[in-house]
Amino acid sequence: MENITTAEKNKMALISGLILGVIYLVIFSASNLMVGNFMVYGIAKFAGYAIYMVLIGVMAARIRKANGGYISFRDLFGAIFIMILISEFFYYAFSFSYFKFIDPGFTDKIKVGYAGMMEKFKLPDDKLDDSISKFNKSIDESKNITISSYILNYFELVLMDSLVGLLVCLIVRKEKPLFG
Repeated sequence: MENITTAEKNKMALISGLILGVIYLVIFSASNLMVGNFMVYGIAKFAGYAIYMVLIGVMAARIRKANGGYISFRDLFGAIFIMILISEFFYYAFSFSYFKFIDPGFTDKIKVGYAGMMEKFKLPDDKLDDSISKFNKSIDESKNITISSYILNYFELVLMDSLVGLLVCLIVRKEKPLFG
């Protein structure tokens, strides 16, 4: 097999990013349904993120396969970065809409779920009240997020995901042998 062109690789990465974005939205929406049980909600968020990263690996392997079974670290990471940019944009645009318009009371559901989880730990009342108070304060602060801080948060998440993407790239890439 021949190597694919940069344009073909980027097109595959773009399409993969769009597919990942839609899958990420489904995972996001499904995990939000479990917010009443804060522990299950946290596990669902973590599992959803793990599935997202595995899918990035699968999509990256497809790009490597289309490139004749070999791809350089640089080329593969570029494709993974495009996937992350696109899918995270979908996630952030949808989550912004979700929290502002679809379910503006979501943060209150998180507070109730967290309080319920903390009560199950049977902490002393003063520690329980302190923990819930601190959590509620951080949730209330998140309600005042501006569009500029939301954009900054997007790039922070892209950076964090790119670090994980580096690991995925190290696992999936396969350099062409020098001789052979």
